[in-house]
Amino acid sequence: MNFLQPLTLIALPLILLPVIIHLINQQRHRTVPWAAMMFLMTAKRMSKGMARIRHILILLMRVLAIAALIFAISRPLSGGWLGSIGFAKPDITMVLLDRSASMETQDLQAGESKRSTALKRLVDLLEQGDYGTQLILIDSATGELQEVDSPQALLSLPMTEASATSANIPGMYESALTFLKANNSGRAEIWLCSDLHENDWTVGSGRWDAIREEFAQLDNVHHFLLAYAAPSSNNLSVRVENVQRWQRRNEAELILDVMVRRDGDNIATRKVPIEFEVNNVRSVVELELDLLGGSIQGHSIPIDSTLTSGWGSVGLPGDANPLDNRFFFVFSEPPVRKTAIVTDDARTGETFRRALAIPPDARLQHRAEVFPTNRIGEIDWENSGLLIWQAALPNELVAEQIQNFVNSGRVVIFFPPHQNAGGQMFETHWSDWQKPEDEQSSDVSWWRGDTDLLAHTDSGDPLPLNDLRTYQYRSYESTGTTLARFGDDSPLLTRVNTDSGAVYFCSTLPTAQFSSFERDGVVFYVMLQRALAEGCRALTDASQRDAASDALAGREQWDVVAPKDSAASLSQRGMHAGVYRDETYWVAVNRSHAEDIANAAPVEKVDALFGGLSYRRIDVEVGDTSSLANELWRIFLIAMLVALIVEAVLSLPSKRVENNPVVEFAPAD
Repeated sequence: MNFLQPLTLIALPLILLPVIIHLINQQRHRTVPWAAMMFLMTAKRMSKGMARIRHILILLMRVLAIAALIFAISRPLSGGWLGSIGFAKPDITMVLLDRSASMETQDLQAGESKRSTALKRLVDLLEQGDYGTQLILIDSATGELQEVDSPQALLSLPMTEASATSANIPGMYESALTFLKANNSGRAEIWLCSDLHENDWTVGSGRWDAIREEFAQLDNVHHFLLAYAAPSSNNLSVRVENVQRWQRRNEAELILDVMVRRDGDNIATRKVPIEFEVNNVRSVVELELDLLGGSIQGHSIPIDSTLTSGWGSVGLPGDANPLDNRFFFVFSEPPVRKTAIVTDDARTGETFRRALAIPPDARLQHRAEVFPTNRIGEIDWENSGLLIWQAALPNELVAEQIQNFVNSGRVVIFFPPHQNAGGQMFETHWSDWQKPEDEQSSDVSWWRGDTDLLAHTDSGDPLPLNDLRTYQYRSYESTGTTLARFGDDSPLLTRVNTDSGAVYFCSTLPTAQFSSFERDGVVFYVMLQRALAEGCRALTDASQRDAASDALAGREQWDVVAPKDSAASLSQRGMHAGVYRDETYWVAVNRSHAEDIANAAPVEKVDALFGGLSYRRIDVEVGDTSSLANELWRIFLIAMLVALIVEAVLSLPSKRVENNPVVEFAPAD
């Protein structure tokens, strides 16, 4: 319990005043024996026990009345966290703020978002109570620690403003843990403000086990969660994909796909206006939505044929979350999509070449060339977007070239060599060839369909990996993320984590001796085409990037193109949606796809992450800025009145009828 006027508690010894007065009153009267009254003393002893109890209760009520008055004047505070805080003042108070785009969901009547509501309530709480001698902020957009002078300063810092980023909640706790251990902190309070989005929390990650074990070793660390888990009642979000510029003689146009997602079920169907803006030229198209949303595939926008690059945006009318109502995009002339295939097996090389030489759109230009290992020096590293490597893992010079290729944003897929399995790259190395023991173990038992190369199609249908048959595969050891696995849990496809670009390892080959990749075709073709499209993005003069602290890394002279009223500081630019330009290079920064599709993690799973720790979750609603700490002085005033009334009742004189003996005297003769 905390107190707004703690000095008033110095007066607590005054509760002994009624006892002292009672003892003094007892010394005021001197006892004088009187024989005529001796018979009354015997009768008094019979009722002395009840009288003593009544006198004790009267004293107790007077003591409680004074104590209640003192507590009322000291203005005590309480909240849902009352049982954990106690009377001690923390040495460190840490505020972990989720600044992800989903935290900007608003209460339209109050005009407050989840983020602003959480900040105001937390600032009010910290100012009313005792926060630590150090007040530390960790925001989700930068992940950096910053010491703050006072709780009020949290409302005006750039690091607490809205952003289009996603959050890394486990990473924030890891940063807090590192700070507490490095500073040998005493009593600490950690306050997290979050909407519990699954993509931010990754509750299934093994990182949480290590975090929980580390915190369990620290004494006097208390965790508090301000949870804004309630979904929006009716919110729309918009995304743009597959932006392409096409030139036909003297005419040019942009082709793009628009997806509108709907959260909430207030209205079954309705039409919404979609605003398109390309280089400050606007147009509007109406889109009819169903319960899930709607889409426009292959929308065409005519542009000036001399406009070879530029920017645009797609917008929705205002609703509960302003940060997902506009999506920015950039465009430029599409490059030739070139693939280099390295293999000593002509049959395998031709299988890869056929799948990569045929573009999914006739307006694209694809070139795929096969190189044996003795002609690696002929590869056009600078203009290729994808490298297929089906040979022994390289070393020295070639390995360095591949590393640079990936660092520049391109994609490499490693397929198993027939013979030599030596060497290691990207912390991965090949093991022995395996033959599945039965048909069940050769089937693909699981794959990741929400993202990456094996994601579901635009219509939501999964790729037919269930139809894939594998006759031989080569096991490998890797630290990457598995995207698909067989029935015996052996990996089929793995993505290795890199700072830029992408690296994949596939455990089987497409030819009939090893799998049905070539025969079935669909999965093989889609997987390679997606990898090629991802790698060729680095070759264009325009790119789409997810908002993050390093979204604009690699170049320095960025100019803000849109929105024009952007007031973000240089250090915060990559965290806000918009269009940026560095000479001829364009970048559109937007929130990640996961921010639109993720739901709130179940509170039971979130609570389980803090099992065994001192933890309290406080469920709050967006727009509710009432104080987290309630003053209890009214309760103590009522308690004082009750004590005084009880004392008055007990002090009333008791009425008792006694059968006293009557003594009669006979008259004298």
